Amino acid sequence: MRALGDFPIRFQKPAGAEPAILRDISEIGLACASPEPIPEMTLVRLDFSLPGAAEVHHVTGAVVRCEPLRQQRGKHDLAIYFTEITPVTRAALRHYVGKARKAP
Repeated sequence: MRALGDFPIRFQKPAGAEPAILRDISEIGLACASPEPIPEMTLVRLDFSLPGAAEVHHVTGAVVRCEPLRQQRGKHDLAIYFTEITPVTRAALRHYVGKARKAP
């Protein structure tokens, strides 16, 4: 089950990097609009806070899709499968997904 989202997530890279905007998220991965392309199968580290919570979650995932977004010039549609996630983050995601509006 996936939940809709529109909050920022940050790829761990040099300071000042533009955040990606989440489209949907689940316990196993997420989809987002990224300001730059990332090749498929690249491992990325992500930081995000769920709406209404102060805790910052850190996960690692593999890019499983990267396609240009036609409606947003210069942005890319990324799908990321989580490969490393703590039990605390998984529980927080389960709770968030259970309460949030479901993605189609």
